[in-house]
Amino acid sequence: MQNRLLRSKQDRILGGVCAGLARYLNIDTVLVRLFFIVFTLVGGIGPLLYIILWIVVPEDQAESSSGYSFNGEVLRERAENFADEFVNAVQKPGNKASFYVGIGLVLLGVYIFLKNLNLPWLAWLNTSVILALLIIIAGAALLYVALKRKT
Repeated sequence: MQNRLLRSKQDRILGGVCAGLARYLNIDTVLVRLFFIVFTLVGGIGPLLYIILWIVVPEDQAESSSGYSFNGEVLRERAENFADEFVNAVQKPGNKASFYVGIGLVLLGVYIFLKNLNLPWLAWLNTSVILALLIIIAGAALLYVALKRKT
């Protein structure tokens, strides 16, 4: 069986994007969710990327019906379904949603607190440095998983 990028229906909090990415990359779902939270807080690109993936990546059960076809009709249908899925996910959040929102708020609070201390040895702490470190960590984690699969 081929490893395909699909949104998960079992381990979803909002749209199943993070769980699907984690399964595709063969890493822990928590890591993918944390990266989305941090990229949202630091760079602001997280929600846009998540929405695009939610619309473009098919759902786990939809593999047989629509697969990876990217014609205009399929994408229009997925975009229309996105609004319904989003409203349903917000009205009935999963058990893990409050946990991850809490993690995001704690990380944001720690960042704001450290920035407002105005300590000279923390002058290097800015969003560019944090974003660069996160990209390095994400790349290293993906390389580690890829090398681990080869052995």
